[in-house]
Amino acid sequence: QYILNKTFFFNYPFYVDEGCFIPRPETEQLVEETIYRIDELFEGKQNLKIADVCCGSGCIGITLKKEIENCSVYMCELSADAVNITKKNAKLLDADVTVDCGDFITPILEKKLTFDVLLCNPPYIKNDEKLNEMVVDHEPNMALFGGVDGLDFYRIIFKHFDEIIVNKGFMGFEFGYDQKELLENLVKETFPNYKYEFLKDYNKLYRMLFIYKD
Repeated sequence: QYILNKTFFFNYPFYVDEGCFIPRPETEQLVEETIYRIDELFEGKQNLKIADVCCGSGCIGITLKKEIENCSVYMCELSADAVNITKKNAKLLDADVTVDCGDFITPILEKKLTFDVLLCNPPYIKNDEKLNEMVVDHEPNMALFGGVDGLDFYRIIFKHFDEIIVNKGFMGFEFGYDQKELLENLVKETFPNYKYEFLKDYNKLYRMLFIYKD
């Protein structure tokens, strides 16, 4: 994909280079499951507000803008290179989205933004985990590592869940194949009264989490 500067996501052609993470099939499934839930929970709602945090190439937010009627999409990302890639993809795919450069959810908190839906595929690999050289040598490390147990970014965003998500809204996340138990403990501890669900990917591994605000 880096050689061709192109990858396909939800059948849309996205520009990619070494300034962003190459989208994975699991992320496509996260978007697919999100669309199902939007159709079910927000049928007929006008101007649905969607956020894509750690947007990378922009594949999540731009795809949702293309697939969901009557929505506004806000995207943010720390890497200036990735922000430029997202803006390039938005232009290529004629997607009217807002893109900010900032540290994780800091732009959202500073602007006091709220959303019906927030998706995040944060860095979740443990700091000491050994990875394939193809990944480490070519894909941006800031998009990979998430602390000692890989859950640092989830802790931060969980802390601010209620000020970001409106009533009846939800957040959706991707996470590592071996992190369900730790992540579920964190969810139970942080959200004792909120509904949540873990979903398996096509390889029968738990890779997705949705948390709903009643």
